[in-house]
Amino acid sequence: MQPGLHAAGGAVSAAENAFSTQQSKVLGEQAQLDQLNHQLMTLNQQLTANQATTAVDKHDLAVILRATWETSGGSQVLAAILSANDFTQAMDRLQNATQVSKQVTDLVAHLTTENAQIKTDQAQIEAQFAQASALQADLSGQSGRLMADLMNRNDLYSRLSGPARQIAAEIATIDNEIAADEAGPPPASHSGGGSCGNHFAYGQCTWYVATRRCVPWSGSARDWYYNAAAMGYKEGHQPVVGAIVVFWPGGDGASSAGHVAFVEAVGPANGIPNGEFKLSEMNYYGNGGGWDRVSYRVLPNNSSGIQGFIYWR
Repeated sequence: MQPGLHAAGGAVSAAENAFSTQQSKVLGEQAQLDQLNHQLMTLNQQLTANQATTAVDKHDLAVILRATWETSGGSQVLAAILSANDFTQAMDRLQNATQVSKQVTDLVAHLTTENAQIKTDQAQIEAQFAQASALQADLSGQSGRLMADLMNRNDLYSRLSGPARQIAAEIATIDNEIAADEAGPPPASHSGGGSCGNHFAYGQCTWYVATRRCVPWSGSARDWYYNAAAMGYKEGHQPVVGAIVVFWPGGDGASSAGHVAFVEAVGPANGIPNGEFKLSEMNYYGNGGGWDRVSYRVLPNNSSGIQGFIYWR
């Protein structure tokens, strides 16, 4: 039995190491994607501002050209506009027209510069979007492989039987104790009041957890694991009383926006089996729960739908 136990334990350890490595890579790529999305948003805002300014300048130019034509009666301005193949060519010919005023010349030069900047911004946005799209596709693949690793680990554990399974359960208990040590002692209060406040939508899972814990970050439930890590909060894959459990989008009944809950107890304790934990949650449509209703359920520590646990800073 001992060789079989070593082999099973080695396989579980290998799966856990692969899981941790894969998750670290996903976290890094998610941070990079967030940075790219921020840059893309900034460029879009800049492009919108430039386009608005250009629209105003073009309107002013039309007014000035009309006045120039009406007062001069010449054909040079009209010919310059009608014979141009595009807007840039029209601007170049207007600058060479002797009948237009310095105000028109200056405005044409300003418009030409703005149009060049808009084209530059558009090229940057296209490049950033292509990079962000490629990274998003890779991130989706990484998440899929991460889920496969976790399913493999669960399958390995389920194959253990007899003394091997008992030893694995004891190892899980030790893991819980190590996780509690790594998480550190919880704060004196889990209240969401005070300086943290609660800036989430009433009745949602995020709002409920923020009433149990100080949650200074923002975002949908699917963003919590990354956002908490960015603010220096410890995280892991073992439940600890008082920790926040974060579910993958679609995992264990979560919606596409993800789901979060609060860890109430960890087994073996209070009738909860070893290797499982009890959570409380809101806006989960099961066990009598729903919007603005708190419900409870018990899950395995290594449930495939769990992204991880958020401890304390």
